[in-house]
Amino acid sequence: MYQDKSWEMKLKIGYWLGNANPDYGGISPYAWRVLEMILSQSSSQNLYILILGSPDVKKNCIELINKYKATAKIYTIQTKVMLVNSGINQFANLISKFLVKANLPSKWLKYLNPFFYWFASLDIDFLHVPYQTAPQYDLPYPLVVTMHDVQELHYPEFFTPEERANRAEHYWRALKHSSAVIVSYDHVKKDLIKYFHLPDSKVYVCPIPYDQISLQSPSDEEARIYQQEYAYWDIFVLYPAQTWQHKNHLSLIKAVQLLKEKCNRIIHLVCTGKKNPEFFPVIENYLKKSEIAHQVHFLDIVSEPELYWLYKNCSLVVIPTLYEAGSFPLLEAMSLQAPVICSSVTSLPETIGDTRFVFDPLDIEKMASLIIELLDDSELRATNIVNGKQRIKKLIKIDSFPYFIKAWKSMINRCNSSTP
Repeated sequence: MYQDKSWEMKLKIGYWLGNANPDYGGISPYAWRVLEMILSQSSSQNLYILILGSPDVKKNCIELINKYKATAKIYTIQTKVMLVNSGINQFANLISKFLVKANLPSKWLKYLNPFFYWFASLDIDFLHVPYQTAPQYDLPYPLVVTMHDVQELHYPEFFTPEERANRAEHYWRALKHSSAVIVSYDHVKKDLIKYFHLPDSKVYVCPIPYDQISLQSPSDEEARIYQQEYAYWDIFVLYPAQTWQHKNHLSLIKAVQLLKEKCNRIIHLVCTGKKNPEFFPVIENYLKKSEIAHQVHFLDIVSEPELYWLYKNCSLVVIPTLYEAGSFPLLEAMSLQAPVICSSVTSLPETIGDTRFVFDPLDIEKMASLIIELLDDSELRATNIVNGKQRIKKLIKIDSFPYFIKAWKSMINRCNSSTP
């Protein structure tokens, strides 16, 4: 049972980093940036952070702990153990459904999982999970999960019936068993209240750590290599995003194609991010039938220094997404003073703060027209860069940590008040 503790005592936070890697897209950078924010505050805020992750993340965690002289420790969990835990949980879920149908108790099933005992034994005040599902539930301390979006409810056609059912089951399980839910934007909170009937008091809007929006710059040697590798691109547009259908790569490709057909402009499109097997074949098939396949380059996941170089050397960053809780590429482009335009969805117009640089992601002609404007109008381009610089300067002033600490304390107080 969770015990009440004075705020004068050290707050012990369990942080589930898991196997955070670039394959997770925007969620992975978010997980790392929130961790860095917490570590940077550990001394001044009397925090102890227990980081739980795979061996792959250990080195970077140690570097961050040393960087901030944080009161923290990392427990590494072998990836094989994580997979075994996932398998056990899936098996337990199947048995649980059978027991429910048979009107038999199923709560005892968790005790068959050694992973549950390991989590239950941790000496922490709560477990913070920066992802939409947790590695374990029904633990003897509060659980905080992070819901980044529920896009399947807005664009169900982008998901198979199995994917929608899987998200509905696992997201609801996380929401049901958590003591608090963190979101980065108010529109996501409204979705959770509307579609999942969560009480307002359970969902906390905590802005992303804008001051942690940074990429590692390349060394002189790395920059030289990139310059040689990409020398044959004269003018290129950059879009860093996994090839999910809602990322809307096809519309951007069609805009580039339109510029060639109507304006005789040869513009290369460079896309970074994981080539997801769910939708990338559709993009490939489209390119095979087009006349601009040689202008479109999918680089897959690239290193931070390479992505940094691409931002600094591209002609324009274009973000045509159909749905986004928030856009790290937009923030990264503005922070690196790269010219950028974005779609008119969710939080993006508010983030960029100037309607001149926003377009309807389904309007191919408008997108193409705005691309040409930014490439040809040096004054507008300079204005765009200044706008991005001013916007990121303003966003960096937002101190995200007080939102998180307020959410944690409020959650713990609620848990204590509901404990007999």
